Amino acid sequence: MKVQVSASFKKHARKTILSIFVFAFTYIFLLLFAIGITIGFTFLGLLVFTSKPMFLTAIACIGLFASGLTVLFFLIKFIFASTKVDTDHLTEITEHDEPELFLLIHQIVNEVDTSFPKKVFLSHDVNASVFYDSSFWSMFLPIRKNLQIGVGLINAVTQQELKAILAHEFGHFSQKSMKVGSYVYHVNQIIYNMLYKNESLDNIFEKWGNVSGYSAIFIGISVFIIQQIQNILKYLYKYVNLNYLALSREMEFHADEIAAHVAGSKALADSLLRLGFANHALNYIFNFYDGKISENIRSNNIYHEQNCVMLLLAERSRYRVQEGFPQIELATLKKYDKSKLNLENQWASHPTDEERVKALWKLDIIKNNVSNEPAIALLSNGAAIADQISEKLFSHIQYQQVPATLNLSEFKDNFESQINRYTIDPKFNDFYDYNNPLLKGDLATAEELEELTFDELFADRKIESLYELNSLKSDKHIVEAIQKGDIKLKTFDYDGKKYRDIDADELLIKIENDILDITRQVDSYNYQIHHYFQRLSIAQERKEEFDQKYDDFEAFYKTFDESQMIYDDMNENTAFFFQTLPFGEIEARVSDLKRREVSFKKRLSKLLSLRENIQPPMDATLLSTLNKYINTDLLYFNVDEYKEENLQILLQAIAEYKRLLDDIYFSKKKTYLDFILRLEEDKTRQ
Repeated sequence: MKVQVSASFKKHARKTILSIFVFAFTYIFLLLFAIGITIGFTFLGLLVFTSKPMFLTAIACIGLFASGLTVLFFLIKFIFASTKVDTDHLTEITEHDEPELFLLIHQIVNEVDTSFPKKVFLSHDVNASVFYDSSFWSMFLPIRKNLQIGVGLINAVTQQELKAILAHEFGHFSQKSMKVGSYVYHVNQIIYNMLYKNESLDNIFEKWGNVSGYSAIFIGISVFIIQQIQNILKYLYKYVNLNYLALSREMEFHADEIAAHVAGSKALADSLLRLGFANHALNYIFNFYDGKISENIRSNNIYHEQNCVMLLLAERSRYRVQEGFPQIELATLKKYDKSKLNLENQWASHPTDEERVKALWKLDIIKNNVSNEPAIALLSNGAAIADQISEKLFSHIQYQQVPATLNLSEFKDNFESQINRYTIDPKFNDFYDYNNPLLKGDLATAEELEELTFDELFADRKIESLYELNSLKSDKHIVEAIQKGDIKLKTFDYDGKKYRDIDADELLIKIENDILDITRQVDSYNYQIHHYFQRLSIAQERKEEFDQKYDDFEAFYKTFDESQMIYDDMNENTAFFFQTLPFGEIEARVSDLKRREVSFKKRLSKLLSLRENIQPPMDATLLSTLNKYINTDLLYFNVDEYKEENLQILLQAIAEYKRLLDDIYFSKKKTYLDFILRLEEDKTRQ
């Protein structure tokens, strides 16, 4: 298959090739410089020794020669380095194991006109990639690549979509022009090796330093020269990378076009939009089972559960389901992002999913006779390999006894019960995901409040205001960073208008005014909603309960910021535990921490008392540890050593404090919202 590269691809390829030549020229210059230093230091050392032969001049002669050699070694050590990809977490499969999957790979390889992978591996995650072990000589010798496919990906796509995804991966290696990227990759590896992978050089300096005290002088000379070379390489690394990353983004578009010719635009676009959602579902499952370790419960097959969670989340998000898979629309994803700020990210290696999907729509390559069967059906024996990979994942976890497994029905009930505890009812149309049901600003009178229905109170246009408010706040932080110089940009676009960095002050005023306007609007929505449910509670003779639940949440919310500040303060003032400090400074900081602990322990004790009424109950061992922390004056440092056991109790208490704070806050909010929803449901039954 021959897919022509774009003009933009060619432009960035030329720039990248130029950067390779600049690197090669600079490197040759530095290498000749190092050879010159080595020869010069050798002659100087011999001259010093022959002019006055003695022990010190012999040391000087050897030291100067060694200094020159270490600088030279620094510049050539990458030749001996290699990057070996760790495959311990992967499961290798063969054509005998999975004939149908290999048949699909053969078809793609033939259509793309590339070589078959050396090995094929399955992983547990939602991903696909081509990888290989590399070294300096990889730039000159042909290397066969390995293919890695995540079962979490196979489980979340159709066979046609899997074909598109794999065609994209092989597309990276199907054109000769794509080899430019490979060369730049190795140039980057070389520079990275000289900048950041200097363990071998450090070992040489350590051994050299142990030989004689005089070695420090010559080590210092070597280090000084190497640091100057590294300063040059840092600028070169940035220059090469900026060109490479621009080319990398073009390579993604190019590989997408190849995939579209193989499997059609729709298959790749649909899978791109779904994979983030599928990964989100899988992470939900991992988090669920992390919480079940203490109960000695594990999964039987995470991929059956992934399907279950995807469909459950799709139902809650009102996504259309087709052929058993949620269909994620670009417009649906974009509704959360109302940012008006447009920054070109020079350091992004990939274009955004939105950019890729729009490019695929523009290609509009249609394929007939597509297979919309689940890709997981390609795996043999009812995807028995998925059971093996699930088993492998949980085999690394230390359970206190032989763990039990949940069948799919039990998992669904458990998972849905847990997610219900930590999610707002979808009937509120996401209104309270980004908003609290609190009255702020000037109190509106009943005469000013419009009489609306439940559906009108939570209409899409009102939720749009919340998305816009969040995006404005995000835009404000970024523009502030541009104003301070933390983000280096000469120009940027906002709401379709180009701004210079010096115009950031003016733009911030506009953004802040917009935030103020929408905040007032949201406040008025909260008054309308409160008034609506207050009237309902009066009509149902439940106003006292309504007021009590509202006041309970409001009272806790008012202390939330202060509680959060206490957590931040404890986090900040325990960071020194992970630093190397003089004993005197450690004692002073521990003493200061002890003073701060007084208010922290009081607030933690208060949170524990509030937590008693919230389900599920806290683990008895954890509760005992927290009570020990609150009621005991723990010693953290004694003379010249930390008391590790006590430090672990302290750090666990800080982490649990934050979890309790967020848990109680959400529980009180949800309790109030569930109550007002029951008021509405009772009204409709009457």
